[in-house]
Amino acid sequence: MDKIAKKKNEKYSKIIESAFELFEKKGPLVVSIDDIVKSAGIAKGTFYLYFHDKHDLISKLILEKAEKYINGISFESKEIVNDEEFGKTLYCYLEYLCKFLERNKTLTMLIDKNINVCVNAIVESTDSPLYRIYKEIKNYMVKCGITETDFAVRFYLYVELTVSSCCNAILREHPYSLSEVKYNLYNIILNGIAGEKTAERLSV
Repeated sequence: MDKIAKKKNEKYSKIIESAFELFEKKGPLVVSIDDIVKSAGIAKGTFYLYFHDKHDLISKLILEKAEKYINGISFESKEIVNDEEFGKTLYCYLEYLCKFLERNKTLTMLIDKNINVCVNAIVESTDSPLYRIYKEIKNYMVKCGITETDFAVRFYLYVELTVSSCCNAILREHPYSLSEVKYNLYNIILNGIAGEKTAERLSV
């Protein structure tokens, strides 16, 4: 990396980390761009060289933090060949999402209002372990007769449902705690992605 690129990367990281620290201390709603640039020690114009607005910053912050967490997880990657493996893979996927949200409360607050970022992180980050699981599930469902388009829609709804309900359980513990919703959530998701016939065979 040349000096100019290194300097740009350092400024980008400084803005990200300064914003994250402020979000942890004050909460994301009250932190302004002015607060962030002051904490990062940069000019406001510099901020807009890297981010369109605060929402763009939050999206990129979520992706960066999530990627670091995901890359630190060891996933067993293999082709799904039967219903039992499919059910286990789906459950594993749900467990990792729940653990990630539980362990990263500040990110959970940000994700709670930016769930679409999670979908993009999985579908677009083709080098990540989560993408490999996404691809394995998709390939198996296509073999079962579901079109790629239908799967994409179902997967989006799955992530939306999972993240929103888990965020609510973790941040508010109302109307149910995370432990109370997980089991039923798994079976609802199983129906949503696989379809009723496959879900009947996989339901636990």
